[in-house]
Amino acid sequence: MRLAPDPAVPQRDALLDPEIVGGLYGAVAERVYAKYRVGESLRAVYRLDGEYHVAARTFRDGASAEAYDRARAGAVPAGPLPPVLHARELDTVFWTFPNDRKLATLTLLRNGSPALHELVGRTCAELRLVAYNAERSASARCLDADGRAVAYVKVSAGDGAAYERRYLEAAGSLAPRVLGSSAEYGALAIEPLEGRRLDGLHGAEFAAALHGLGQALATLHTTCPVPEQRFTRLDPEKLASAVVVIARARPDAARSAALVLADLLDRLDDGAGPAVCLHGDATVRNAIANDGRVALLDLEHAAAGPAGADLGKLLAGLTADCVIGRISADEARAFAHALVAGYATVAPAPPPPALHWHASASLLARVAQSAINRVRPEVLRHLTGLLEAAKA
Repeated sequence: MRLAPDPAVPQRDALLDPEIVGGLYGAVAERVYAKYRVGESLRAVYRLDGEYHVAARTFRDGASAEAYDRARAGAVPAGPLPPVLHARELDTVFWTFPNDRKLATLTLLRNGSPALHELVGRTCAELRLVAYNAERSASARCLDADGRAVAYVKVSAGDGAAYERRYLEAAGSLAPRVLGSSAEYGALAIEPLEGRRLDGLHGAEFAAALHGLGQALATLHTTCPVPEQRFTRLDPEKLASAVVVIARARPDAARSAALVLADLLDRLDDGAGPAVCLHGDATVRNAIANDGRVALLDLEHAAAGPAGADLGKLLAGLTADCVIGRISADEARAFAHALVAGYATVAPAPPPPALHWHASASLLARVAQSAINRVRPEVLRHLTGLLEAAKA
């Protein structure tokens, strides 16, 4: 799974090592997030001793010293850990949550925050951080005094919260209800939903949920207003960029990636289609099944594009699970059929050439490239196999 050396990010492998990062704090470290830009930088989030979160960002040519000084000047207390830490030998700065290089409003996600209580509309006895993408967003579960979830609160960079609220509300019963939002904090509070996330289901239960997910996506595509923002993740230039990233980070997979690209460009018309309101990040992690109904989560990437883009992303995920060995080939086919059949109960499904094109393109740009950008060892071990599946 080893990535090729990167002279622009020489500290990459050290910063991805939990033992090295844990040693800086004298704690047990677990990496929970990474964003690696080949030839540019690496961001990583670690959970320390199962409780505290720190976000690291690499710099070049000693620039971390200046970044550390800026960060320290605006830092807020962060419990027993230093608010900001400078690892000079790694040319890296660490921010302890709620400090962050770009998100200045994470203080909202602290126990006892009056602004949080106002946003949710009730007292949060305890907050538990459930997702943290450094410099982009953070989400927390709000619990009452009895330990029951009463809301999920998400802080996003820029106007992300307002954008997501617009499409959560447009989706209506397909998505969680919005409890409130704050322009000041760039925050959104949504209701907790009963049920189980699809990535925790298996066998017949998973197939039934995929059928429901197909129905939910078809309903979203046919009833939600088409966004002005266009879906660009599978544009030709983005596919070409994915090949460049793969070739630089994993030269052994360069030829396979180039062959996939050539095939996709030859069949570019297959990927076209009428613009609908796409979810934009349709995965089994972003859906909850409950009593035959499937709800869609995280509409922050809603965009205008062909319906095959959402379905293709899910089909690519099933293909990847098969290549990695999580499911059998027969299961992958059955699950894919359930998804598309569910879609077809609500609206005509895209034709097979469109589904094939979008699944192949997603395997290249949203699975293979993402495995590098997010440093996913299990997927990286099967990178060439994934690309061969994309070509097939």
